[in-house]
Amino acid sequence: MTLQVNWDHVNLALLNEAIYSGFWYFDCDENSEIVNANWSHEFRKMLGYHDTLDFPNKLESWSDLLHPQDKERVMVQLQAAIKDKTNQIKYQVEYRMRMKDNQYQWFRASAEVIRRLDGSASRIAGIFINIDAEKKEIFYDRGYIAEKLKGLETELSLECRITLDGEERWVRNVVIRGEIEDSEYAMIFLRDITEAKVESARHLQMAVDNASMEQLIQSIVRLVDRFVVCDLENDRYEFYNLNGQMIYKPLGFYHDFQMQVLEKYKTLEPLEAIDILIAPDNIRKKLKSENDIYKFEYCSLDEKTYKIASYIPLEWKNGKLEKVLLASMDVTQEKKAEIESRQALKEAYRSAENANRAKTEFLSNMSHDIRTPMNAIVGLTAIAGANIESQDRVIECLSKITESSRHLLGLINEVLDMARIESGKMTLAQEDFNLSELVDNLIILTKPVLDEHKHNFDIHINHIEHEAVCGDSLRIQQVFVNLMSNAIKYTPDGGNIIFSIEEKPNGFSELGCYEFTIEDNGIGMSPEFQKIMFDPFSRADDHRTTRVQGTGLGMAISRNIVNLMNGTIKVDSTLHKGTKITVTIYLELQEKEKEQDRDLMNLPVLVVDDDRTCCESTVATLKEIGIMGEWVLSGREAIECCYARHELKDDYFAVILDWKMPDMDGIETARQIRKRIGKEITIIVLTSYEFSEIEEEAKAAGVDAFIAKPLFRSRLTATLRQFTSGRKEKTARNYLEKLSESDYTGKRILLVEDNELNREIAGEILQMTGAKVETAKNGKIAVEKVEASPKDSYDLIFMDIQMPVMNGYEATAAIRSLPGEKGKLPIVAMTANAFAEDVQLAKNTGMNGHIAKPLDMNKLNDVLENWL
Repeated sequence: MTLQVNWDHVNLALLNEAIYSGFWYFDCDENSEIVNANWSHEFRKMLGYHDTLDFPNKLESWSDLLHPQDKERVMVQLQAAIKDKTNQIKYQVEYRMRMKDNQYQWFRASAEVIRRLDGSASRIAGIFINIDAEKKEIFYDRGYIAEKLKGLETELSLECRITLDGEERWVRNVVIRGEIEDSEYAMIFLRDITEAKVESARHLQMAVDNASMEQLIQSIVRLVDRFVVCDLENDRYEFYNLNGQMIYKPLGFYHDFQMQVLEKYKTLEPLEAIDILIAPDNIRKKLKSENDIYKFEYCSLDEKTYKIASYIPLEWKNGKLEKVLLASMDVTQEKKAEIESRQALKEAYRSAENANRAKTEFLSNMSHDIRTPMNAIVGLTAIAGANIESQDRVIECLSKITESSRHLLGLINEVLDMARIESGKMTLAQEDFNLSELVDNLIILTKPVLDEHKHNFDIHINHIEHEAVCGDSLRIQQVFVNLMSNAIKYTPDGGNIIFSIEEKPNGFSELGCYEFTIEDNGIGMSPEFQKIMFDPFSRADDHRTTRVQGTGLGMAISRNIVNLMNGTIKVDSTLHKGTKITVTIYLELQEKEKEQDRDLMNLPVLVVDDDRTCCESTVATLKEIGIMGEWVLSGREAIECCYARHELKDDYFAVILDWKMPDMDGIETARQIRKRIGKEITIIVLTSYEFSEIEEEAKAAGVDAFIAKPLFRSRLTATLRQFTSGRKEKTARNYLEKLSESDYTGKRILLVEDNELNREIAGEILQMTGAKVETAKNGKIAVEKVEASPKDSYDLIFMDIQMPVMNGYEATAAIRSLPGEKGKLPIVAMTANAFAEDVQLAKNTGMNGHIAKPLDMNKLNDVLENWL
């Protein structure tokens, strides 16, 4: 599979939008021959195209669209600019191009050539601007004609040039308006007036020839604003200003004139100083004959005014130049336009170079990062095969292969996500989910790495009024997995990481404003890196990070996802001290009432934790439920409080104990409470996430239940409700175990999958439920099986999408067209096409659900429960 990513789209989009242009460049070989063409996304859009499929990165894609009358001229100019090693010939052309709709429009292109040391062209990079509106003749403006013909004007005369049989001719167009039976019409008559134009021009020339010198001078004032007659031999000058501003003395010494000019103007690089350029010796050196003209550009010291100086010989004596005429022309407007164009080209070239450099570095990093897990997978597979008799060794290898596979999948997903962001194709799903489930998943994904680095991890929940929300939970989870991974990787072992969620008031009843913060005491970031940290492929160039793996895409992807949600991401970091990242997003609220339970109202509960913040937030959550909460900071205080209430025959309904506390941990505290009070109080132990290692000891000490941080209201309510209704909920921690406990005996599943290995894996997992599984290796076979089977033969179909012969969408459409119940069979996509639009497309083509590969056993179990 070849992944093509339009890297310069990210770097040049803002520039192109600002100047309404499309960027392009050609790479050349050592002989200055074009070997590669690259058209930006904006370039294609200007012509009506969309991507490399309908407008490939080939020279012919562009040259074949040039107007036949313009093509030769444009190609000759292009080759001349590339071949000219002195860079005197510029590629600045106007031409017509055929658009996607087959209409021709006018464009202007300008470019700069980047050369090697030997002068050969390495690359020519340019911009492309639509000038069609400038080229439209007023004759073709129907709105103008209609406006002129309104009212009393019934006749309109216009003149324009046309090309007839290869010759340019002048024509007069007479447009006459009329009315027939309340309907208006216009008739257009064309008359060739070329000869009349020529005659008119001849008369005009005669008039000009007979005009006085004063009239001629007035005519050229707008082109040349000042003259200076310079007597080089006698060191004198006479200054004539045509715009009324006498900025120099009318008469004087020429060497004084040089100094006056130097005080006001400077030359453009790389020319020498202006007093040297206008020195008599230099002027004589430049003007060898009467036909020579010596020119150079200069500007005011503040660079607000640009001019061209032209020295013309006036008088020679004995072969020596004595007098010259200096004519000065103001070119400020043209020069500034040229400077802006050159600056745009330089910026475009710099952006392209940066994009290429980033791409090269990225591919180098990715080559290493992909080969690392691939090497582990290949090596461990070989080791497992060599030790097939040793179950423990094989299990160890499989565990490491799974870990390496997940890392490899993460790298691939980041690259794919960045490609979709650049092409503007990333969309967000809108589905119901619960914030507590989101945080649980985040902990499951990051806890193994947290434990590996021995980090202290705390979660703070502050005033979460609405847990049930709508949004793209997978994308939100992706953002926080990226941010958590960075916090873990860039915090030295044994560091502190805090994850916090708070619901902020926002004034909208249908939206919830959620602020997520991830804070660490890691290595921090420099102010310079913070400015570019969200750019694709950016990684801090620091010896502290060289051993940290990554693509440099995580932060760019995270910011783009947050932006799509109309949220914000803020970074506060200090080098060597740590980083705090705050993400604010808005999520739709599900239309559900707050969970209330009359049996829990006003019950007394004691919270015991050495973390004061955790105590206060837990008691606040209890209060929202309607429970009277109290808190203490140690196990010994908890024992005394419980005993005091017991003596008053007013026991707590429950005590929530943190597992890890100094002096006396939660299990020992529970043991002492049971010893002094007995079994009248419900004791719940608050743990990080995995409590299996203490489960047996805790139950022996008298613990009734476990509850995992963070303490969302729904989780607290569900746990406490167990002890009011007398039932306790089981928690399944092994998804495969939960699947195997399901009994779908008698149910028949049709598994449609073209990959043999995937077919075998999915079939094995599904058979664990007791269901009978049949397979088909493409959509056509699946349709034939359904069509030929008796009524009610299949209860559920899992359908892959990308298959030979007939894909999943086509197969679904064919099944839906079958008569009776066969056309209504539940069909669930089981595919690697896992983006939001893929899910929507599956629904649009008649599928009942979607599950992405690699298979999430929890989701698979939900699908089976729903349909079987």
